[in-house]
Amino acid sequence: MYRRTLFVSTLLIYAITAWFSEGYHHPDEHFQVLEPAHYKLGRSPAGDLPWEFEAQIRPGLQPAIAYTMIRAAEMTGIYNPFIQAFLMRLCSGWLCLWLFWAWAAWLEKDARYASAGNWLRWSVLLLWFVPYLSVRFSSENMAGLSFAAGALLLLQSLENTGLKRRPYYLFLAGLLLGLSFFFRFQMGFVLIGIGTWMFWKMLMSDHFLKPLRYVLPGLLLAVLAGVGADFWLYGKYALPAYNYFVSNIIDNKSAYWGTSPWWYYFTETLVTAVPPISILLLFFLPIGIWVARKQLLVWSLLPFLLAHFVVGHKELRFMFPMLLPVLVLAVLGMVEVEKYLFGHAAARLWYRRFFVLTLTLNSLLLTARCLLAAQESVACFRFLYEYTAATPVTVYSHKKMLYEVVGLNMNFYRAPNIQNHMYVDIKAKKIPAGALLLSQDLQLKNPPKDSKTERIYASFPDWILNVNLNDWQSRTRMWSLYQVRNLTRQH
Repeated sequence: MYRRTLFVSTLLIYAITAWFSEGYHHPDEHFQVLEPAHYKLGRSPAGDLPWEFEAQIRPGLQPAIAYTMIRAAEMTGIYNPFIQAFLMRLCSGWLCLWLFWAWAAWLEKDARYASAGNWLRWSVLLLWFVPYLSVRFSSENMAGLSFAAGALLLLQSLENTGLKRRPYYLFLAGLLLGLSFFFRFQMGFVLIGIGTWMFWKMLMSDHFLKPLRYVLPGLLLAVLAGVGADFWLYGKYALPAYNYFVSNIIDNKSAYWGTSPWWYYFTETLVTAVPPISILLLFFLPIGIWVARKQLLVWSLLPFLLAHFVVGHKELRFMFPMLLPVLVLAVLGMVEVEKYLFGHAAARLWYRRFFVLTLTLNSLLLTARCLLAAQESVACFRFLYEYTAATPVTVYSHKKMLYEVVGLNMNFYRAPNIQNHMYVDIKAKKIPAGALLLSQDLQLKNPPKDSKTERIYASFPDWILNVNLNDWQSRTRMWSLYQVRNLTRQH
């Protein structure tokens, strides 16, 4: 009953996060997935896609899944693109949750770490960034999901030789592990680690050679699916993995977006995950790696980390596919530390105080991260989509077009009843009554002359905006919309 209540509560939190977490964590989450799917639907030109499409360096598997989900939604009468995107996030989040729960049950089979599974369940529910990352319909998350499911099936098959479904599980493991590569090519380093682990196990035991005859067909089917999806996306046979390697490694184009030292991921995690939460995470993780040094997750994680340490261009999101292994290993490290603290009363007391402080801060961050949009521009687009559903509206935007984001056109969320005009100096424009002004500041600092404006939308809810201590709103950058009213004179 306790676990069922916990599971249902986590389902609800993930659904809430999926609803409010509109938009993307990184532009690739949108422009490499939803826009290519929109293009294949015949609703946006190829010229509006990122340069990676022309260079043919991105896999077609996830855009094909997005395309299928959009078609399925439309067959049931759901044409609103924001609802479609929400359903993708919801599926992603609930799949993550199901996998976390399955891994927790697997951990509990080891008597040495009987409490590890329970701690993993609570970390999935409470750790402030886990629900947010889990609902991302991104290549990082889908690759991580595919890997985590395949690795679990592999372990269940190899360590339970009497399992009736063993061949079927091994085939699925090979399929899912192979698909993880076609979600994100960097998962190749994980596959190298898994292959090395299996080879080592085969040296220790003869029966580890036999599962390959079931795993390899699954891998072959994954290759066929990946190649087929690439052909579907580009309209011809392509080798995106090879093109990606040449573009970003040989030609070093990724360095155009900046390079960082090898220790970047440690310092960035320390800051982004927020101390003291990040301190505990980075403290427990290496202990867990040492404790589980012979296990599949460690052999998968380490090659992935080493490869990313070597490559010059680094972003913290590149680590997101390894969310589950990091959490599992950190939990194992925490359990090991608690064993040590069991016999040291003073150390145990200070540890508990530090843990309570961490939990309090984490609760505040969790609330904010679950209720705020991932990208405020998309939240604004949703308001415009609903606001203009019945009546066409003209929107004036400053220095760039309304749906222009990071230099690209966001066609997927475009409302059909909006006419957009760009301005540099609002006073030089003739603004008709009823038109909307888009501002990226909370307060409209340069309103049109001889007219009144009323704010009809802001990224923050009214109960926050009603409090303006120290005039914080005048200094806040936030997407907002103002409607022009009572125009007395035009210029």
